[in-house]
Order: sequence, then structure tokens, then C-alpha cells
Amino acid sequence: MKRKLQKCLTILGMIGLCIGLSGCGNDKDTAAKSTVPLERGQHIMYGSYQGEVIEWRVLDKKGDEVLLISEYGLDAQPYDTSGKNRVLWEDSTIREWLNDDFYNSAFSEDEKANIVLSFSEGFEAKNSSTRLLGGKPYYHLERGTKDKIFLLSYTEMCLYFDPDPNPNPKEGSCFDFQYGHDEVLCYPTEYAKQRLYMLNVKDACGWWMADCFYDTDGVGVISGYGQAQREILLNSSRYAVRPAMWVTWQSDMQVIEESRSYNNKG
Repeated sequence: MKRKLQKCLTILGMIGLCIGLSGCGNDKDTAAKSTVPLERGQHIMYGSYQGEVIEWRVLDKKGDEVLLISEYGLDAQPYDTSGKNRVLWEDSTIREWLNDDFYNSAFSEDEKANIVLSFSEGFEAKNSSTRLLGGKPYYHLERGTKDKIFLLSYTEMCLYFDPDPNPNPKEGSCFDFQYGHDEVLCYPTEYAKQRLYMLNVKDACGWWMADCFYDTDGVGVISGYGQAQREILLNSSRYAVRPAMWVTWQSDMQVIEESRSYNNKG
């Protein structure tokens, strides 16, 4: 009888522990089970940078959390200032800037409390895949660190921006460098526009991704014409920063119908 009682108490304790852990037993189909009343592509206003409220695009949701990326390029920052041509995300100065200077200047203490420490869920699988032709390793190394604020990896960019997130490897990677793609065009805020070295004819700007390449120098970028490319000048000021983050949804977060416009489209 004593053993049965002890076993019962142990089971009840494990159930209680599981209930207390937000990530316990999550289903893979997280968006379908999300409690967040938002859909991918909607925009919210959260935090402020250089005197302007930041506009964010919803990329994904799971449980009570949403993945956001800034709709516009917020600043021009080098990926790394060490002088090296090959730098991993975890060692980059842009990662330090995002999680220190930007994080502390863009958000109040209450807003910070909603920002979730997160990592790239595809890290292990993608870093050992052979998606490209000839059995070559996956083109980009995944972001493998836990961060409050981060840049999207190439895999995440394909997943959330590409209408066909699983392209045939024989046809190349998503957003091929030979063509421009409107889906990934980015426009800078007025502040970022003053700091960027170069814009295209419609004022679009390139933007940094998080990941470096397996077999060569440089990191992934999206050009001002919407092409996935490689940049070896890591201290360049040609590219804007589009921070991304997971936040816990709050009912008082401001959802907007239409985004502001900083571009000359149309």
C-alpha cells in the first residue's frame, strides 16, 4: 500500500512539473495549436528605436508566442568589426550589438519581459543536411545560440518568405542570386537611410542574415534587389539590420492594418 501511494505521488509530481514547463510536450504543428489571435503577415507595433515606434511583421506563432521581424531596416551596422573574413554568428559583433545596445535602447523593462530567449530549431538538422547538388553540405551554417534578439538564418528566411519553402534541390536554393525577389525586398527607416552606404534606385536596401558559409568566407545577405548573396566585407555599412525575436503575446499589443511606407514603390 505504501509503495502504491509513493508511486501515485511520484506520477502526480511529474504531471505538475510538466504543467509548469511551457515547452513540455509541444506538438510540431504549433501554429494550429497557438492561442495567439494573429496570422502570419500581420503587423504589430512594439518598442521604439531612434524616436520611432518599431513596426514588426508576424512570421510564425506557437503556443502564446509569436516570431517577429522588423518590417524595415532599422540601422546600418557591420556584421563584424574584428577584421576577419570568416566569423560565426556566435562570435559576431552584430550579435553583441543586437542583444545589448539595440535591446536596451529599443525596449522598456516591461517590453523586455515579453521577449523570449530562443534558438534556431533547425540547427542540428540543417547543419548536417546535403540539400545542394553533388552531396555538398547545406550552403549556410545555422544559428546555434540562444538569443533574445537575432537575425534570421537562411533556412528561416526561406521558410517564412518563400512561397514554396521546399524547392527542388535541382532547381537551386530559394531566392536564387540570379533573380530579384519582391518578397524579400527591404526598405530602411529614415534614420537607417542616413546611415546606409548604398541604396538601389527605389530606395530598397540589402540586409544581413545570421549565417556564414561552410566552405568559403563571408555571410549570407539579401541584396537591395531581393537576391540571396554572399558578402565577404563583414565590416561593410551597405546592409541594414532587420532584428527578429520571439515574444510572448499580450492582449494590449498594438496590431495595425497597414504598414507605414518608407519607399518609392508604385
